[in-house]
Amino acid sequence: MFIIVSITWFISTLPFLIPYHILLTSQSKKIGYKPSTEHIVSVYIFVYYLTGVLSFTQIPSISDIVHNSFGIITPKGLNFPSEEVNLIPFLWITEGVRTYIENILLFLPLGFMLPFIWKKHEVLWKTALSGFTFSLIIELSQLFNGRITDIDDLLMNTLGALIGWVIFRLLKKHLAKLQVKVSVRSTHIKKIPLLLREEACFYMAGAFAGMFFVFYPFLRSLLIPFLRSLFGFVLI
Repeated sequence: MFIIVSITWFISTLPFLIPYHILLTSQSKKIGYKPSTEHIVSVYIFVYYLTGVLSFTQIPSISDIVHNSFGIITPKGLNFPSEEVNLIPFLWITEGVRTYIENILLFLPLGFMLPFIWKKHEVLWKTALSGFTFSLIIELSQLFNGRITDIDDLLMNTLGALIGWVIFRLLKKHLAKLQVKVSVRSTHIKKIPLLLREEACFYMAGAFAGMFFVFYPFLRSLLIPFLRSLFGFVLI
């Protein structure tokens, strides 16, 4: 079941990734840059991972906002229940550390893959900023689907990205040959197109858009009866 569902996550990103790839290929040809097969495979794995993160964190869909499914939008403006927002760090740590560990592990691959695939992210603060921003977008989106928006999640996700970066640095020498084939080395390019320079950001945006606009509003509802007919139960 998981394999079928996760493939559907990735498929949901294609309406956004295909146009991006067409534009990226066009711009890359103009500067004589051609991504390696290893790079293409790596970014697809990266997107696949991102959709898994977005599913695990249960972001809302566009239909949640349009139909105001959780009563957030009121005539007086936005109404976010105070019990669904926590801005106090480590407020619930006495209840156990499992959630904290899960949030660290969730973003650890992000911190590893960013510098491995894109040389610019070998700078620590760039990986930290990407991890922080992606987590922040997830947390803010959860304001619209009744889930708790928690500063601890943001802090632990960012910490996970930092730990992932450290692991990459420790393994860098052992991965050097593979990284040469995978990573984007743009220092020899005089004028780097925006689509190539911020490639990681576009993939993160595409993954979020796919889950937000395609998977949850449409593909998920089609997938549930299919999975129920195969397995007798559904876990998505």
